[in-house]
Amino acid sequence: MRIGLLRHFKVNCPHKKMMTSEEFRQWSEHYERSRVIKNKVEMYGCKWDICYVSDLPRAITTAKEVYSGHLHIDKLLREVDNAPFIHTERIKLPFEIWHVCGRLAWYFKSKSQPESREGTRRRINAFLDKIDWSQDNVLIVFHGFMLYNFQKELKNRGFSGEKIRRVKNGVLYQFIKEDLVEESIEPNFSE
Repeated sequence: MRIGLLRHFKVNCPHKKMMTSEEFRQWSEHYERSRVIKNKVEMYGCKWDICYVSDLPRAITTAKEVYSGHLHIDKLLREVDNAPFIHTERIKLPFEIWHVCGRLAWYFKSKSQPESREGTRRRINAFLDKIDWSQDNVLIVFHGFMLYNFQKELKNRGFSGEKIRRVKNGVLYQFIKEDLVEESIEPNFSE
């Protein structure tokens, strides 16, 4: 079985270099509604039997570009929210600090984040428990941080693939699980 994981195309949503917590929150909301910058995706000649996609527009737009069949839209595939890790009224921090520290706050189970690490893991496994495992080639189009965490759960379920450290937009990552074929061993009575 082959599972293809694809992060949506790059989002056209520039940001200021320095932001308050409120400006970061507003930017995050704007990001959710922004258009993507389409590019060609290398699909390595694989014919995908089924495609699951996050219900967010940037993922749906990407999925429509790479898959011509029916899309199975699922909100379990939404990105993990990245909320401001602290509240600042006038103090501005670099955008990268807001982004990275929000993910660190999620990792260290800070109450500043809307979803916990365990919540993300439960959501991934709820999705994996309900997909159609009878299909040979399953394509999943969703989001970067979710994809990063998704690979861990696939490996826990016996899939192998490259370890993804930095998830790129519009790049297909493939995971394979070899079907275990039970071979019957005929007794050798000639001995």
